[in-house]
Amino acid sequence: MKELIRMRLGLIFFFMLFLFLLVVLRLLQFQVVEAKELSDRALSQRLRIDTITPERGDILDRNGKILAESIPTPAVYADPSIIKNPQKTAEALAPVLDMNVEELYSILTKPGNFVWLTRNLPIGKRSEIDSLNLRGIRVVSLPRRYYPEGTLAASTIGIAGIDNQGLEGIEVTYERFLSGEPGLNTVEKDPAGRAIPVGFNSKSLPQDGVDLYLTIDAVIQHIAEREIEKAVTGSNAKQGILLAMDPKTGEILALAEYPTFDPNNFASYPLSVRKNWSITESFEPGSTFKVFVAAAAIEEGAINPSTEVYDPPTYQVGDRVIRCSSIWGHGHETFLEALERSCNPVFAKLAAETMNDDTLYKYLRGFGFGEKTGVDFIGEASGIFASKKSLSKVSWANIGFGQGIAVTPLQLVVAMSAIANDGYLLEPSLVKSYKENGRIVNRALNNNGKQVISESTANTIKMMMRSVIVNGSGKRAEIAGFPVGGKTGTAQIPEVGGYSEDKMVVSFLGFAPVDDPQIVALVAIFEPDTDYNLGGVIAAPVFKEFTKATLQYTGARTRVQDGGSIAVPDLSGKARDAAIKELTKLGLRVNIKGESTKVSSQEPLPGFFVEPNTTVTLFCALQEPRETPRFIGLSLAEANSLALSFGIHIRTKGTTTNGIVASQKPAAGQMLGDGDSVELTFISQ
Repeated sequence: MKELIRMRLGLIFFFMLFLFLLVVLRLLQFQVVEAKELSDRALSQRLRIDTITPERGDILDRNGKILAESIPTPAVYADPSIIKNPQKTAEALAPVLDMNVEELYSILTKPGNFVWLTRNLPIGKRSEIDSLNLRGIRVVSLPRRYYPEGTLAASTIGIAGIDNQGLEGIEVTYERFLSGEPGLNTVEKDPAGRAIPVGFNSKSLPQDGVDLYLTIDAVIQHIAEREIEKAVTGSNAKQGILLAMDPKTGEILALAEYPTFDPNNFASYPLSVRKNWSITESFEPGSTFKVFVAAAAIEEGAINPSTEVYDPPTYQVGDRVIRCSSIWGHGHETFLEALERSCNPVFAKLAAETMNDDTLYKYLRGFGFGEKTGVDFIGEASGIFASKKSLSKVSWANIGFGQGIAVTPLQLVVAMSAIANDGYLLEPSLVKSYKENGRIVNRALNNNGKQVISESTANTIKMMMRSVIVNGSGKRAEIAGFPVGGKTGTAQIPEVGGYSEDKMVVSFLGFAPVDDPQIVALVAIFEPDTDYNLGGVIAAPVFKEFTKATLQYTGARTRVQDGGSIAVPDLSGKARDAAIKELTKLGLRVNIKGESTKVSSQEPLPGFFVEPNTTVTLFCALQEPRETPRFIGLSLAEANSLALSFGIHIRTKGTTTNGIVASQKPAAGQMLGDGDSVELTFISQ
């Protein structure tokens, strides 16, 4: 019996010893092996780490006007883990938040210790929530992006999301500068969410974002947006673009698009409206592209403004028939006149036959077509310019007058700025400077420029573009006191299987003043619906109004007769003797070139101001005899257009208002000599 008791006691002892050893081993595991891990886990359960959001940098115009800023906005969050009565909490809170009680209850009963209820609480309701004193409900201030100028430059500035992060435009392009570096606030708290007095407490301050100063001028941007909206609505167009740049610095002064959107409520607008079409999209430029083909040809010596060319009614290359805007063609003319009249066959032949493919390709690439400009804006398109090997003779003929190649509006403005800037191509920019530690620092730019054409060629093209305004299709772009140079464009929009017959892009690309270009601008109107869908009719007047207001705002010197300077008159079409007399009377010298009794062109061009005794060259070229076109049955506008296309003068008799031509002298088909005019007799319809 004693042995049995002794055995039982021994078993109990060893069992208790075994349990003790297990406890010791477990304690060793907790306090030695896993001590650090458990300590860290306990600390992490007590620690509350809150991110301190930095203040996002402002976006301002070049003069310091705020275009985008962050403002404190009340936001409400909940900690469901410490809410004891979610039903009561939901019933009290729902009316203040304008939420459904059931919906709010489902949010408050979710697992976890953090959930946003609203991040954009009206400021007046903050005190209401504070007065409820609800356990687990907190109101904090969060920065929300606000655009005080509304739609102004919206597609350029872009938008920021609910977390104050850049999503589009400059906001996302310069995200790492604007966003700053967040800080951290780490506090040790008890299960009720209260800070432990002797617990861990650490705070690292955030580094606020950098303020950016754009190259855009808010006043010029307002002018651009006003004019492009008027143009689009007035022509019943689909959309419009007005892009302006300083050709000497590459700084973009205005980038206006219509229709536009309000970035304060961007979710209400489709993505297509929020796109920055001037930078991220491309189109076939049409006749504005002829300027760059002409520049390449003149630089290479393949042609010059006075070279005689022939403009037929049609020009066939391969299976492609290229038509002149005049059904009769313009016949023999100078290359300058071909640019003034925008003769497609002349430029198609120049690109397809006269110019060497490798040479023309080199110059067009040099102007930046087919590659990104390098502007500081995310998502820039490079346009469409096929590889040199894939371009056929037909392709080159199309490119000669701006078809078969796609460019961005920005590429056109940058290329034209190279001509205005004496042949030097600059990289465009949208951000001028930034504020660092309270000091404004200019953005570093390597903008010495790449020389694409010589200064001599650039000056020749400027002269030719001035002549387009004085004698050609760009008359409606002329600005009193600021001589304009430019080129109109009217292009069909490509569709599957060919080109649309009724959808057009009308444009005007130009600069002013010609003698000292201070602004280059492109106006492009897409799919206008008027009786005259032409660049010279719709886009040129927009350029005029915008550029005039901008140059007056910037204080540009008007070309007026001060200090003894003399305005060169328009002598084109006048009798040679009368022109000589007029120039002599003004105190200017005269140099005659040619044997005609009539002035065909002049240099300097009309509108330039020169010193007394300056020599004005009058070109009096003899014109080849030509057949008189048929005017009978045409209105006055149609007769003027036909006469302009043939380079002849008309005299009118009878009722021209709402009238048609009843007879003409000489008759259609008879030969016209140099200086001859056609007399048209009108009758009312």
